[in-house]
Amino acid sequence: MKITCTQRELVEAINAVSKAVAVKPPTQILSGICLRATGAWLELEANNLDLGIKTKIPVNTETEGSIVVSGKFFQETARKLSGDIISIDYDDEAKVVTIRSDSGSYKLLAMPVEDWMPIKEPEVEVSFAMPAITLKSLIRKTVYACSNDAARPMFTGCLLQIDGSNITMVGTNTHRMAVMREQIADDLGDMKFIIPSKALWELLRLADASGDKSVSIRCSQKDIDFTFDNIYIKTRLLDGDFPQFEKVIPKEPTVTARIDTEELLAAIDRVGLISKETDYKTIKFVFKGDELQLSSTSPEIGNAEETIPVQSEGGEFEISFNVNYLNEALKVIDTKTCVFKMSGRLKPADIREADRDDFIYIVTPIRTN
Repeated sequence: MKITCTQRELVEAINAVSKAVAVKPPTQILSGICLRATGAWLELEANNLDLGIKTKIPVNTETEGSIVVSGKFFQETARKLSGDIISIDYDDEAKVVTIRSDSGSYKLLAMPVEDWMPIKEPEVEVSFAMPAITLKSLIRKTVYACSNDAARPMFTGCLLQIDGSNITMVGTNTHRMAVMREQIADDLGDMKFIIPSKALWELLRLADASGDKSVSIRCSQKDIDFTFDNIYIKTRLLDGDFPQFEKVIPKEPTVTARIDTEELLAAIDRVGLISKETDYKTIKFVFKGDELQLSSTSPEIGNAEETIPVQSEGGEFEISFNVNYLNEALKVIDTKTCVFKMSGRLKPADIREADRDDFIYIVTPIRTN
């Protein structure tokens, strides 16, 4: 294989597939990136068996071929090279890949390409498409709420539920839950599956939500894939029955407060400096008429307190939260005002965007003295 391409496009392509490179692979080949030069294109593929990503870039091909190189060192080498044009030349006898630019020449040992495990496309049972902007909105509003606990794999992904033209995505770690609803023009029937959060983070990173671009989605009982532009992502689905999330949403709040989103986020960020150093990262809210008092305390550091204006109904009320859980939810709220709905200091709170019901965030408060 012998090709030339631009440094910028090569680095972007390597970055796109790099998150599917296995960090602690069961076999060494999965720590690599497979390069395939065919005609005017170079395809890059990484596959850790749970997540696979492919992309391609235009190149000048002198000799077609396929090679596998270390993902880590190939990425670092390409990123640090100077010059606009990079050449990649594979010596089949020496099993060495030479990467050249204006500033120098670098050699990497190639792995046996015959050992490479290509991404297996799913046996398609369902296929559909949705606007990229819709998919990114669903993911952005929910994926952060997923669990990182591998012992409970079902909660490490988001539920994607489709009812006709209504699409709902839900993420939860059982202490908080984020629900986002969108609507599309097509009737897709009824289906649901649980997508790993790692794949969703990559979709959020790579999918272009501009204009009218769409994402093609195909799935089987075990796998799902996404195709858009020159990107292909495939991941295993998670097994299990997702909780009936509708039952978790509180029905009759006794206290409702409308708060300026940016002002609240800034106050939490300042007051939370102290609470983030404690075990439970607790921040206390006290609603008093048209004021909200935020406070946090650490026996080793000190305490912090701020007061901001609110529009509150339901009388004086006190409740405490995990500061990180609030921060992450408020950062995805797109309206100037957010609404807190609460029914007890130890009962889950309901946080929404003002005058909109497509996004719901439920968070369990922290018990304090």
